Amino acid sequence: METRPASDRRHDLDALRAFAMLLGIVLHVALSFSGGPWMVQDERTSGVFHVLISAVHGFRMPLFFVLSGFFTAMLWRRYGLRALVKHRFKRVFLPLVLGTITLVPLMHVIGGFAAASGMKKASQGRMTIWKACTIGDHKEAAGFIDAGNADVNAADPTLGITPLSYAALFGHENVVELLLDRGAKVNHPNRDGGTALHSAAFLGRVKIVSLLLTAGADASAKNERGETPLDATEADESITRFITQALKITVEEETLAKNREEVRALLGGEPSEVKKRPLLGVWLFLTRFPLFSHLWFLWFLCWMVAGFAICAWIAKRVGWRPKPRRWVTSWWRYLWLVPVTFVPAWFMGRSVPVFGPETSSSLLPPLPLLIYYAVFFGFGAVYFDSEDQKGSLGRRWPVTLPLALLLVYPIGFAATHGGSKLHSIAVLLQVIYVWMMSAAMMGLFRRFVAQERGWIRYLSDASYWMYLAHLPLVLAAQVWVRDWALPSGVKFCFLCGGVFAVLLVSYEYLVRYTWIGALLNGRKVRRTEGSA
Repeated sequence: METRPASDRRHDLDALRAFAMLLGIVLHVALSFSGGPWMVQDERTSGVFHVLISAVHGFRMPLFFVLSGFFTAMLWRRYGLRALVKHRFKRVFLPLVLGTITLVPLMHVIGGFAAASGMKKASQGRMTIWKACTIGDHKEAAGFIDAGNADVNAADPTLGITPLSYAALFGHENVVELLLDRGAKVNHPNRDGGTALHSAAFLGRVKIVSLLLTAGADASAKNERGETPLDATEADESITRFITQALKITVEEETLAKNREEVRALLGGEPSEVKKRPLLGVWLFLTRFPLFSHLWFLWFLCWMVAGFAICAWIAKRVGWRPKPRRWVTSWWRYLWLVPVTFVPAWFMGRSVPVFGPETSSSLLPPLPLLIYYAVFFGFGAVYFDSEDQKGSLGRRWPVTLPLALLLVYPIGFAATHGGSKLHSIAVLLQVIYVWMMSAAMMGLFRRFVAQERGWIRYLSDASYWMYLAHLPLVLAAQVWVRDWALPSGVKFCFLCGGVFAVLLVSYEYLVRYTWIGALLNGRKVRRTEGSA
């Protein structure tokens, strides 16, 4: 392979970074067809999309941070630390702020409409076991179970709540007894990791809590937020009002408070005390509120650049110089990358099993998550300084790529959904998968996209805007096609093609040659006849 100076533009990695961006749009389109948690649930779903989403999610964002670290180091070496910080402020921080106050609220409005219309449609549509448990229809629920037309433990595709949790939440004691008699697992989790005991405790369903405990409910079970059923009895007024209004459950505040005290006693808790915690709301906002939505990666990049600036200052003091480093480019990099990445990855996916890393759109991201992505960012930076002009990293991609996709991924996916006992094995395989895929994709793109091509360069420029702006458009399009009587694969391809086309047109005519395009990619000049 032809060598080239380290200062040359890396067209292959530029294209790969754009590819990772555009894959995010594909993933969000696929979510409505997977049956997983998403604001729009299509009428036609398929498990194929769940497998596709996991395979891509398992490596996409870590790879993106590797590339971000690489280009950050490149900017530092070329222009210095001050120019780097100024560049990232303009290209990363300002788009984050503008997107957070414009695109994210628009996404929430469309997503809220989509979720509300989906719930309304479900309530007016055909009877299901979840609807029967919600309205307390003992006969209908029994009919579904006895006829074998419903899985008594299955979570509904819209909200991810099991029949037992619905019956407990709405206070239908007779339906709870029916479900337990018919084999409902008392500790089977909802999509958020909570159980029926969480639901019953939350609204002070005293008799149902007693029933569930008698049936073996685990009072120490935790949801994905780390909350036990006892914690659910301490939900504040605003959260309680929001959930009950969304589900159209009528509660009386004094009765609810009294019943929650009885539930606390059943769960072995002390009587609750009204405590003024003025800083609790601030802390919850900083750590829980999804402020950035799909723009979270830009906020993480701000943290990474701040950390990189400190490391770059130290590197200059100690005289760190670019030179070939085999511990970065040779195969035995896995011997240190895998264990270093395994440690923060081990803290993820313990409540809700997901193949791949978690994400966080809060102002204060969880420390393990920040460290996890920082490992990839740091590796990218060190890789740039390793002067891998011959392409040693990823050169075995013809072997690595199929090995990762056809062996490591299937086993890791099975282990991820195989229970808590396999958690460590699942995490190990996920970490191996992400590093194998990252190296393989870098090698693949170096092999085929090493030279500049006009249309790829154009897509690379457009991809940033396309990802920033895509989510409101995707949600609206998913609502539009939700009830179409077409196969899920056909609708998926139609949505991907349509969304990509609209975003590309908007980039060309609304962004590329405007101040927005200058902010995202630098100023572009429209070509005219006779121009070079």
